[in-house]
Amino acid sequence: MKTIYLVSGASGHLGSTLIKILKEKKNRIRALILPGEEAYTDKDTEIFIGDVTELGSLERFFEHETDEELILFHCAGIVSVSSKENPMLYKVNVEGTRNMLEMALKYKVKKVVHVSSVHAFVYQDEGEICEPDGFYPDRLGDPYGRSKALATNLCLEYVKKGLDISIVNPTSIYGPGDKRKNNPSVISIWMLYKVRVPIGLEGGFDFVDVRDVAQGMIDCAYKGRKGECYILSGYYLSANDLINEVNQICGRKKIKGAVPYKVVKPFAPLMEKITGLFIARPPITPAALSIFNTNGHFSHDKASRELGYQARRPEETLRDMIEEFKAEEKI
Repeated sequence: MKTIYLVSGASGHLGSTLIKILKEKKNRIRALILPGEEAYTDKDTEIFIGDVTELGSLERFFEHETDEELILFHCAGIVSVSSKENPMLYKVNVEGTRNMLEMALKYKVKKVVHVSSVHAFVYQDEGEICEPDGFYPDRLGDPYGRSKALATNLCLEYVKKGLDISIVNPTSIYGPGDKRKNNPSVISIWMLYKVRVPIGLEGGFDFVDVRDVAQGMIDCAYKGRKGECYILSGYYLSANDLINEVNQICGRKKIKGAVPYKVVKPFAPLMEKITGLFIARPPITPAALSIFNTNGHFSHDKASRELGYQARRPEETLRDMIEEFKAEEKI
């Protein structure tokens, strides 16, 4: 039986990284991209134009011969730290997921690996956060988290319909390879690389290398249990740790001190507006600052135990990112 790997959201940071790793083993891959998007892959990858929100546009992506089996990596989605309601979040992240699952059911996909997020969780206040027993969108304050919780519940419904689906819940993805500079975490680190900030900020979160998430998804396709969720986390970094790690790589002095969250919070909406004048998807928003001041400690013990998942150290990831930034400047 021949295997075809289907990757939605193939032009995104995670999707393009996943394809790169899959190509190392000479796998047959189909990449789904939106009309007008660029596919950041080589000529051997089969490119399909389609939109997860348009069911009819997905048929060709799933069509296959009887001696071929399909494994679907559903990466397509909108990642947002915006505090504003965006109808496209629901349309893409929820209805788009429903369409992909309908196609997977129709074309008898062997395995689906769905990319959710830890933002779909209702966080506990203290201790290390593990995979939850359920997802409760009505208890979540940010639009992105709600959309991911709704999509995850959809996946669990389709498991009952017979689909073999495993769900991965990455923390904040960063790392090299974001060709479009569309990832809020990558944008933030690029800004730290370009401009030395004089003082830090209270709080922190867990950051995970995009390459580790991609490898975790591949392992999940073969080892992930049906209907199970797996946290793919990396390492917790305070805002000051992150800033100082970038400063060290760039040969700058470390910063000392951090502005308390309660001091910054009233100015967050204004900061979102100001950064939005220069960047299409501003990384500094009330939602982003709130995330940095919640419990950002996540356990990947389950993924390590069942999938063999491993996470690389942040020093390696940040060094690779900054080397990439420097190379892009030379070009």
